[in-house]
Order: sequence, then structure tokens, then C-alpha cells
Amino acid sequence: MKPSYLHRLTLRQLEIYLAVCRLRSYSRAADELALTQPAVSAQIRQLEQLVGEPLLDYVGRRVYLTPAGELLERAARELQQRLVAVEMELAQLQGVTQGTLSIAIESSAQYFMPAVIADFCASHPAVDVQLEVVNCAHALRRIAEHRDELAVTGSVPEDRALAFIPFRENQLVALAAPDHPFAGRGSLSPLDFAGETLLVREAGSGTRRIFAQHLQEQGVRSFRSRQLGSLEAVKAGVLAKLGVAVLPLDSCRSELEQQKLVSLSVQGFPLRHSWCALYPRGRHLTPVGQRFLDHLLGGK
Repeated sequence: MKPSYLHRLTLRQLEIYLAVCRLRSYSRAADELALTQPAVSAQIRQLEQLVGEPLLDYVGRRVYLTPAGELLERAARELQQRLVAVEMELAQLQGVTQGTLSIAIESSAQYFMPAVIADFCASHPAVDVQLEVVNCAHALRRIAEHRDELAVTGSVPEDRALAFIPFRENQLVALAAPDHPFAGRGSLSPLDFAGETLLVREAGSGTRRIFAQHLQEQGVRSFRSRQLGSLEAVKAGVLAKLGVAVLPLDSCRSELEQQKLVSLSVQGFPLRHSWCALYPRGRHLTPVGQRFLDHLLGGK
């Protein structure tokens, strides 16, 4: 049997490799790790010699992962996460909850998750929570790639490979400017509502997907839309009367209370879903990850 080269890999080499993969740059990885660029290059060359395959490819100044590079990146992330979990488990044996928890959240959750995290950290001062705010598609991709332990999205996932814990209601409301013609009307049909220009987020937004699916279920097959690409841009567009929108109540509660925006009476609204914490089935959560889930469900 051919001897394995894996025992010759070092944790430092994998740390350097993951930094290059994440930053897509030797120089930025060197700056982050307090190394010289030649030192980073030398470590990557040693890895490629051990693996026997090129790990990185170059197009102009851009760094891309080869198929072998993607395999090693995934394995290195899994190993890194497992070592972090072991460190937490050892601390648990001493009665201490400590470590770093990485969470990717759908951008609409940024309006309430910081308060949840602050409350959790107050009870667990030895825990550091790192938050990545992205759209729904990116949040799901990040946990699939082992970049984060948990993700928070605004609806139950369709992917059966994901375990999910609903922990908070997510209401989607129809919005307009206070002086928009729709604001003075009674109940609107979905067809009437879709007759106005609809301001939407970028592709990959969970809110956009849920709303588009709802319109299809109501028999609305086509509508005018204008993509603005972020929650704040959509709210500003509604205020400027570029059109109407559907957003999570958590993201616009302040504007509704201040009467900068109004909630429209559209048949079927608000759309009711759940904020969910997600992680891959079969993956054991770290002690910190499990404590955080318990906190979301009120167990503290």
C-alpha cells in the first residue's frame, strides 16, 4: 500500500492554505497571518508537493481553486472545526463554556439577532460570536462549506439535508409610502398589488423567493419589478415612491412605528413563516453551538 502523505501535513500549513482560499490572495493572507508573501508561497508549494496535485490556479491576478484544491479546502475546514469542538469539549469537562461560534444570518435577521447575541454573551462571557450577514442563498452555502456552524434564515429550508429549529415568527408585510395611492385603499387583491412596480432584493434573497412563490400560488404569473439589491435600498425606494415592496416586519418595524412607511391590506398578508436556525443533519454541534440553540429556544 502506498504510504499516506496526510501525516506530513501540519496544522499551520492548513491554516495558511485556508487563509489563501478565503482571501484569494497570497499577499492578503500573509498580512493577516503576519508572514511574508514568500513564506506563504513556500507553504503552498509544499502542500502541492505532498498532495501531488496543483491546488490553486491563476487567471491574471485572481486565485482560483482546482478540484484538488476544493477537496483539500473542505477537508481542512472540517478538521479545523473538529479541533475547535474538541477545545470546547475539554473546557466543558472543567465546567466552562468557552470558544468561538460562527453564524451566518439572512440580512433581514440583522435587526434582531445582535440583541439575541448580546444577551447570550452576557450569560456566557467566555464565548465569542462571529456574525456574517448575507442573503439566504449565501448563508446556506456557507454552512454547506463548513464556514459557519449555524445559519439563520427566514423560512423552513427546502433542503432535507439540513436540520432546522424554528424559534421566532417571521411576518412578511406589504409596504408603501404613506401618500401612495394604495395607502388609502381597503383590501387589495394580489393582482392589484402586483399591478404596481414591485421593488425586490437581489437573486438569492429569501424574502424575494417567498414572495415570488406566493404570487405564483395566487395565479399571478407576471409582474413589473425593479431590483434594488439591499433591504435599506428597497425601503428608500418605497419612500421615494419608486414602487411597493414586501419585507419582513422585523426589518421595517421602526419605519412603520414612525409612520414613514405604511402596511397595506393585501389579501393573504401578512405572509407568516418562521425564523429558523439551521445546521447540516449528521453534524454534531459544538457545546457552544448547542448552548446557543438552547438560548434561542428560551433555555438560556
